[in-house]
Amino acid sequence: MAFWSPQSDVSDPSNFGLLASPQACVGPAGYEFIMGGVAQAAAIEAAEIVVGKSLLWSTIQFVNAGLLNQSIEIEVELLGGGRSISQVLVTLTADGTVLQTMSAALGGRQGTKRQFVSMPMVAAPEDCSIKTDLDHNNDQDLIAQFERRIAIEAPDDGLGAMWIRSNDALPITAGLLAITSDFMLGLHPESFRGTSLDNTFRVFSTRPTEWILCVTQMSGFRDGAAMGITHQFTQEGQLLSVSSQTGLLPRSENRR
Repeated sequence: MAFWSPQSDVSDPSNFGLLASPQACVGPAGYEFIMGGVAQAAAIEAAEIVVGKSLLWSTIQFVNAGLLNQSIEIEVELLGGGRSISQVLVTLTADGTVLQTMSAALGGRQGTKRQFVSMPMVAAPEDCSIKTDLDHNNDQDLIAQFERRIAIEAPDDGLGAMWIRSNDALPITAGLLAITSDFMLGLHPESFRGTSLDNTFRVFSTRPTEWILCVTQMSGFRDGAAMGITHQFTQEGQLLSVSSQTGLLPRSENRR
């Protein structure tokens, strides 16, 4: 069971619980909070359990932060759909406060699979430099759960790419990909330490791979906000997911 896996409520199959464990949190000592990608991963897994289908698409709005060791309630509401697709609304709350809301579609139809986007040519993970955050000294938080290596740094073009893998060799799931897609703001020096407002996340496949390549193209910055798109690939170049985010740029004194 992964650190983001929600616990079913035996009295209500549409309700779940999640503890904001150290592994699920980021942030400075004294104000650790659950990473948005972890909240989305938990919401996705809860939705998949309720409807019995795999995630196709989800969009989440990060309204408030769940804090370290806080108990989070997750409610899945089936809104509609048919034989192929189920559409749901997932609400995450803590102590009566809404933390996140996520809309999602799950399922799909039989059909041809075609990939049009290509993975850029990059060095193998072992030939890339390890990504470290100079002020990170927590060996239990979410950042410590992953190894990251820089494959592309082109900030003037708004382009960054990073190899990432779970230290626990976790399987590739929609939940794991939602978490790794939420590293988007950290791939540009001007958005590093920014605050995610949302994540629209689409799953193309969950093909096994040791390393995931996260390729982020920033679309632009405006009025203190960053907008960008991330494609995630297997080591062999097969597409895993597509996501897009809006985030607030950090105040200048918080940039590294």
